[in-house]
Amino acid sequence: MKKFLAVMMFALMLVTTQARAAEFEMVEYSAQVKLQWLAAAGIPEAQKFLKLIERPVFFNADNLDDFERLELTNSLYQELNMQAAMEFVRENNYKNVMDLACSLSPRAMILGDEGRKVAVGELQTVCLIGDWCLEEFGSKKAINNVWYDAYWLQDKAGMMASANKLKGEVCIIEQGVMIYLADDVRAQMYENLRDVLKKHGGCLITSDFTQKKYFTDVAAALYGEQNAATLYDETKAMYERVFDDKIADDLQDEQEALEFLKTHGLTARKVPLFNKPPKLYISKKLTPAQLQAVNELAKKDYLWVITAL
Repeated sequence: MKKFLAVMMFALMLVTTQARAAEFEMVEYSAQVKLQWLAAAGIPEAQKFLKLIERPVFFNADNLDDFERLELTNSLYQELNMQAAMEFVRENNYKNVMDLACSLSPRAMILGDEGRKVAVGELQTVCLIGDWCLEEFGSKKAINNVWYDAYWLQDKAGMMASANKLKGEVCIIEQGVMIYLADDVRAQMYENLRDVLKKHGGCLITSDFTQKKYFTDVAAALYGEQNAATLYDETKAMYERVFDDKIADDLQDEQEALEFLKTHGLTARKVPLFNKPPKLYISKKLTPAQLQAVNELAKKDYLWVITAL
């Protein structure tokens, strides 16, 4: 605990300008929200991160009218994203991974423990907390294979410097990021990603271009088509309330998304989330009918594999 307080004091010392203050506020948002859902799903690494941070959860029954349904829907959606990305890395035998703007990245711990090199790209204050958490409960393999690099997504030099630490083709994971970015930042991020892929080879995987339909289908699998749109709208409103900004759900049209990627020197193909029924921690919380619906959902092409032209 003393070490954590020292890290946090150091982080607070960095928060001396308006930009740093804004960054620290982002830590409160980005470093915890996904952890809360993943911990609720039952993922041990997320539960450890959340316990170490020792901060109040953002969303609970006191501030959300429909907390039970929202928690299960978001937890399932986040675990599907996490597990699908890891399965893609394993099936394609990637030894090098870049995990972008993923908060503290429980999956980095898991992939690092498997012997893969994982560079987590995040805000500086998230990286400070991540380094401490890694030291506190990471396995020896994970400690040797996982690291946190601090840079903004539009920072071309920072992203490339992080990529250059990896030897060989790289799988870049970017999930749940694009919808929060202003147009100019999003455009620059994808140009940076193109440059990394051109130099190192490999691919970027993301579900962001199918995010709205994907999340709505997750909600439908749990609570039926009649409730899916409402659960999407309630989740979006919940995030906007915490983030204090509007969330963009544009580029959800496939042709529009492909044109956007082409403009930035990239191309994409869609693949299923999983090639076989996934093993999910959250399965214990699902009814047999819900589990069957989720297994059908897992076959759908929500994952985009993006490569440089």
